[in-house]
Amino acid sequence: MSRPVSRRTVLGLAGGVAGAAVLAPALATPATADAGSDVTLTDNGTTVTLANGIIEFTVVKATAELVKLRLIGSTQGNENIDLLPGGRSHGYTTFNIGTAPASGMKGATFSVTARTTDRIEISLLSDDATLLPFRLDIRFALERGASGLYSYWLAGYPDGMPDGLALGQLRYAFSTGADPSFRWFVVDDARGVQQRPSIADLQNAVTLQDSTVVLPDGRIWSKYQNSSDLEGDNNVFLMSNGTIGLSLVQASKESFGGPTRQELTVHDYYDGMILLWHPLTGHYGMPDVRPEKGWSKVYGPFYLHVGEAAVGDEAGNVAALWQDAKQVAAREVARWPYQWVTDPGYAATQRSAVSGRLAITGHPVVRDGWAVLYRPGPDRDWRGTVLDGTDWQYLGLDYHYFARIDPAGTFTIPAVRPGTYTLAAFAGGALGEYRRTGITVPAGTRVDAGRHSWKPVSHGTTLWQIGTPDRTAKEFHIPGGADGYRSTLAWLEYPYDFPDGVDFTVGVDDPAEKWNYFHPVLATPGTAAQLQWRGTTPDDTLTEWTIRFAARRYRAGTGHVDIAVAGAVFATLAVTLNGTRIANLDPLPGVPGDNSSYRQVARSMYRLLPTIAFPATLLRAGDNVLTLAPLRPGEITDGLDDWMEPMSGIMYDTIRLQVDPR
Repeated sequence: MSRPVSRRTVLGLAGGVAGAAVLAPALATPATADAGSDVTLTDNGTTVTLANGIIEFTVVKATAELVKLRLIGSTQGNENIDLLPGGRSHGYTTFNIGTAPASGMKGATFSVTARTTDRIEISLLSDDATLLPFRLDIRFALERGASGLYSYWLAGYPDGMPDGLALGQLRYAFSTGADPSFRWFVVDDARGVQQRPSIADLQNAVTLQDSTVVLPDGRIWSKYQNSSDLEGDNNVFLMSNGTIGLSLVQASKESFGGPTRQELTVHDYYDGMILLWHPLTGHYGMPDVRPEKGWSKVYGPFYLHVGEAAVGDEAGNVAALWQDAKQVAAREVARWPYQWVTDPGYAATQRSAVSGRLAITGHPVVRDGWAVLYRPGPDRDWRGTVLDGTDWQYLGLDYHYFARIDPAGTFTIPAVRPGTYTLAAFAGGALGEYRRTGITVPAGTRVDAGRHSWKPVSHGTTLWQIGTPDRTAKEFHIPGGADGYRSTLAWLEYPYDFPDGVDFTVGVDDPAEKWNYFHPVLATPGTAAQLQWRGTTPDDTLTEWTIRFAARRYRAGTGHVDIAVAGAVFATLAVTLNGTRIANLDPLPGVPGDNSSYRQVARSMYRLLPTIAFPATLLRAGDNVLTLAPLRPGEITDGLDDWMEPMSGIMYDTIRLQVDPR
């Protein structure tokens, strides 16, 4: 167990114990067992074992728990190493349902759903309402010649199940928690090869919040540092003992919530590591999924790849395993949708590709653009309130299909199920989001969705703008450097970097230096334990940020303030211009708490606030002052958890002032 707070330590940069670069990686060496070996199944009574001459794994029938995983085709002498022998080293389910304690699969019924010498698939089905309040069929599959296993989930909510289902988290975890040799991991190329702290360092660390400690050398260590934003090519992450790598490959993320969804990936766990597959969580602001009777959804499949590297330097081996895992991920992406998934809900043979072109007024080149197809609502939030159903970020009942938009504005979204969808699109530099309803997708064809013209939100002449519309706060001041929101508890530095609050002069100050990435509610954000560790005297004064700018006098017309928010935690906002209050937002529209600060990211649930209109006559000739301030402390009044309250505040994406003089 980590020690309680007992001393002040200078805030150090956090991050992986090992650096990211490996100059001369070893070569990954796939197992060379006969790729023609048949796939076999052995029924052991309470467990079942699948093997193909390369890997062998054993599943507990009643719980879907993996209690054995071996690379039996190893060429490096690893064939007898059991990677998941049971206990804390196993594969297992976790469900968070409503307000009930976390649970897992139990009492499942085992069956074989496909069996040939080339491929075997097994089913572990729970449809007993006394054990689980929804229907869940967990599938595992093994193919000839594969150095890994597939798994997917068929979830449903049929009649006969208890009313009021609220799914908060569904996950499958692969834990090597009893094996201290698993200390290496990779989340993405940007962070590179990392090594967890030593067990001794973690045992002697100071706890600052859940799964977040300060190590004896002063560095911050947290599982939240290893979150992934799930965008682009980030389809895989890995953990390793320096010779063998376990890589979780997600060929498609259609069931996870869209291109900006974030999630935890891989981190230290007891004495080893853990890989996480999260079909559904609320970690970054996603509401509970509250389906009506008759709902069903297919989550996955994912692929767990087992690789090994030639004996050599461990860091070099891990770099080689990572390159191998990325190649495997590219192969799996190319195979999507998997034709062997026969469930009608997966619709493997009915998928279509949807292409189109987006033209953005004032943006001849589309930067960092995404196109999203989704079916609106009717989802509900954690209070049971029906959402308007038009914002794809909050929808978890159905699927999201998405693809990047190239600089010319063209896009192709692959593998879309038949149906009628809304098309959403957004891009760097363009405020807001484009939407077009009624995109019909027939089965098994290529669909030309046509040309779409988008005129982003605009209300006249721009006097000034702080921030670039990109749905993040990354371009602003971040303590600890560009990645400091991950590697430090950055909110603790606010009173030191901005002892008098943010006072920003347009046209003079650099937002990267003078505009903090996070506008806290309180002058000293953080828990009592965190402030004590940092040596900060608590100050519950509400913060006020000041924007100074020059303008001319207007005898008529309307001014408009647009504020795009990249993340918010129990925030309210008062906007005042030259002493006149022009907006009170209490609460801030959107999800109340999206975990953005607490879980160490620079964005979470994006929202463009309602435009604030005011008489342009409020502007003065010469100096003007706009202030942004919370209306009250970040208090929770509806029974939600309060663990985010000390980090309450707003991450701004963009703030813009325009005037229409008419």
